[in-house]
Amino acid sequence: MPRPADSPDVAASKTLAYILRHGAEKEGLHIRSDGLVRLDDVLARPKVKNLKIDTEAVFRLVDENAKKRFELVFGYDPSPPKPKKKHVQAPRKKRPPPPGYGKATPSEGSGASTPSVEGVTAGVSGVQLTGATAKEEKEEWNELPFVKLPPPESSFDSPEGGGVADADTGHTGQWYIRAVQGHSIKLEGTGHLEPLRADVEGTARAGVLVHGTRWELWETLKEKGLSRMNRQHIHLAPAHTGPITPRNGSTLLIYLDLAKLLAADIPVFAAANGVVLTPGDEHGTVQKEFWRKAVHVSKGQRQVVWENGAPADRIEREGEEA
Repeated sequence: MPRPADSPDVAASKTLAYILRHGAEKEGLHIRSDGLVRLDDVLARPKVKNLKIDTEAVFRLVDENAKKRFELVFGYDPSPPKPKKKHVQAPRKKRPPPPGYGKATPSEGSGASTPSVEGVTAGVSGVQLTGATAKEEKEEWNELPFVKLPPPESSFDSPEGGGVADADTGHTGQWYIRAVQGHSIKLEGTGHLEPLRADVEGTARAGVLVHGTRWELWETLKEKGLSRMNRQHIHLAPAHTGPITPRNGSTLLIYLDLAKLLAADIPVFAAANGVVLTPGDEHGTVQKEFWRKAVHVSKGQRQVVWENGAPADRIEREGEEA
């Protein structure tokens, strides 16, 4: 039976998520280290134009998205234009030298010899120099902090309206959009995320710090740990109820220990929509020594299988705190 087609809003939301989380660079868009992309540039992409998504539709989708996956920011990017990558032509394939090439050949009265292949190719260093130059150009370009400006007063009613100009520079703002989490694109910065500390506020933001997955993965996860896979972060929920919860149908719940993670210099962040994120260790994993508890969920029963650093086998009590 064919899968039912997505509604226009669902198709638009999926397209925005793909571009902002995974495909901005493939689409030829400049994405800042904080994940911001100029909204007009996104709307100009064929994938978006084909769905007839305009500025007003984007504002509505962002406002109505239950999990607040996207964020709109008004302001301007003061960074200089990023240099385009130069195409480096591969060296031509050389023909093999003829027999005897490079061997000394007697010459009348001169003692000269034909130059060797090594002598000819030793001077060919253009590709290496070009690579070094490209590296220098990359190092010279610096991204500057995004400058937020007061948005138009009726931003949702009239997205096209202008905002207040920067009093110091005279720049007027534009709308930028970003996905607040879920990137597979490697973002160099974490300016779009709030680092959490092991204090009262940080503990409250982290909540139960739970990752939902499938029971079938239990033996693998015990051995290899939770992994961020091809994304930048492992996604965690702060609660079992509310807008941000573990994945629907999760049959394995793994609860992490915020204090232990931070003590091991493994950062933990909160995204704007409340999702809690960690990149894991240098291998992109969170090993079981950082787990507070693991619970197998089956047929309405919750069985604790890992607790306080050791295997466990007990039924979780009703109302028990995670």
